[in-house]
Amino acid sequence: MLGVLAIVAVVVVAVPTHGVPNASSKGNEGPAQLASTTKVHLSAADRRAIDAALDAWVPAGMARRDMARAWALSGPELKASSSLAAWRKGDTAIPYFLPKEQSFHHWQTIDVGQGYVIFNLLMHPKDTKLGSSWVFSGQAVKQHGHWLVNRMYTVAIMKPPTGGKLNEVGPADFAAPPSQGRPDQAKSVLGGLGILPAVGIFAIVLLIPIGVGIGALVRARRWRRHVRQSDRTSLPPLPSGYLRSSDEEREPAGKR
Repeated sequence: MLGVLAIVAVVVVAVPTHGVPNASSKGNEGPAQLASTTKVHLSAADRRAIDAALDAWVPAGMARRDMARAWALSGPELKASSSLAAWRKGDTAIPYFLPKEQSFHHWQTIDVGQGYVIFNLLMHPKDTKLGSSWVFSGQAVKQHGHWLVNRMYTVAIMKPPTGGKLNEVGPADFAAPPSQGRPDQAKSVLGGLGILPAVGIFAIVLLIPIGVGIGALVRARRWRRHVRQSDRTSLPPLPSGYLRSSDEEREPAGKR
């Protein structure tokens, strides 16, 4: 007991204690800094500059007419881990799209911050088979006094109206297309017979070892019944050839 108490005392003394920190100021910590709540507004000059950048960037980059021009008008996010040579080969993060529009001043502002603007841009494809209109989300950033397109990706594809309804397809539409009728009338793509191959394979994998085991048990049961019916209490005799060779080995050399 004394030894245990001594060990506990040594541990208590050796381990430093962490008391409540002193909340009083130890010096002049400077004035408190408040988060800025000033709303950033996009000036008319900046909007005109973004209009001009999109008018040049969309045909050059998205329509693949001048990738060098698109590279010069792109921000660091689009250029990350890439090169102009890769862009000219088609390896670029810019989505491919051929628009009907010649100018792109109709973009809608989503968010404005210090040196950046997030916007949505609706465009119509030249090929009507690709849908009636596409919606892109983009970002423009201001660097060294110039506005650059830093991001552009598809957020929705409007299909031509069918049955008086406009169908929208976007990144979140990963589910199967809805049924044209009532939801409870939707039919499976494979049908009821589509699951039969999977069930058959599962049954084969499961039944083969079961069948082998049952066969082994049946054979063993037959052998035990046969042994009981023959009333066998000793091992079967050895072959005659084996007995003859054993007798020859036991005979003296002179008698051979």
